[in-house]
Amino acid sequence: ELPAENIKRRISASTAAVLNMAAVQPLVFDAELESVRERLQARKMAGRDDPLWMTQYNTRNNVSTSAGAEFKQTLGGLIMGIDRLSQYEKSSDTLGAFFSYSHSNIGFSRGGEGHVDSYSFGAYAGLQHESGFYLDSIAKANLFDNNVKGRMNNGGAADGNYRTWGIGAHLESGIRLSNNNWSATPYMAFTGFTGSARKYALSNGMQADVDTTRMLRAEAGLGMDYRLILSNGGELQPWLKISARQELADNNQVTINSRDRFNNDLSGMRGVFQTGVHAKIADNLTGHLSAGYGDGSGVQSPWRATAGVSWSF
Repeated sequence: ELPAENIKRRISASTAAVLNMAAVQPLVFDAELESVRERLQARKMAGRDDPLWMTQYNTRNNVSTSAGAEFKQTLGGLIMGIDRLSQYEKSSDTLGAFFSYSHSNIGFSRGGEGHVDSYSFGAYAGLQHESGFYLDSIAKANLFDNNVKGRMNNGGAADGNYRTWGIGAHLESGIRLSNNNWSATPYMAFTGFTGSARKYALSNGMQADVDTTRMLRAEAGLGMDYRLILSNGGELQPWLKISARQELADNNQVTINSRDRFNNDLSGMRGVFQTGVHAKIADNLTGHLSAGYGDGSGVQSPWRATAGVSWSF
């Protein structure tokens, strides 16, 4: 097998464009998923019933695979949800649903660009016991509208459009350990995603056959937060979380012109650092801000930022 740098010199710019677009969908799915995870986290931290919520999120990913994909993705999106918190004698649960839209601009290192419009909907459930043990689950479906504006080696255009579907799920379990206003939360999580296969043609005649795209990730992490009661009755709750994420899927195949096969392999370990703050603005209104950074095998995420509100009525 050729070293990655030799593959990138060997393949054409339009082949690289196809590989780039094939690698984007799990990244879009994951960026949207993070906002739902933060919502479930906020439920455990606050315990208030503010059923309507909305988050605006932005992230940047710098990606490189051994197959020859290399690009920079900038994603912005909005997610809205509604849920219900039910309290029991020794536990509580949260049931909710959400809808999100995001747009990704993808800059190809070999020239050209791509765009992905993603529409997703899903449901989530969280269970928390008075002992601190919790179990969170999320299921999500996506529709991806993909637009490729690639370049050939001679500078000519290699454009195309196609649509794909994706489904995925997330399962997380841990224990929230509290002492006065401090809390620490060790946890483990698993995330899976499958994107539909698709055959399409570029305007230069190139035939692309993108096989089923998969993500399968195991994660272990630790969260910490502190609840600060203000003199005016407001609350601030800063938090941070560090995690190690192991991507296990290593066989995402792409075939060009029914002849040349490539494996968009993004498997490996990544580290992620996240921090944020929740603020009780009024009895029926809460705001939140967060930021994050990640780095590891194939994917660097130099920044992620979110801002949102939740309210009751």
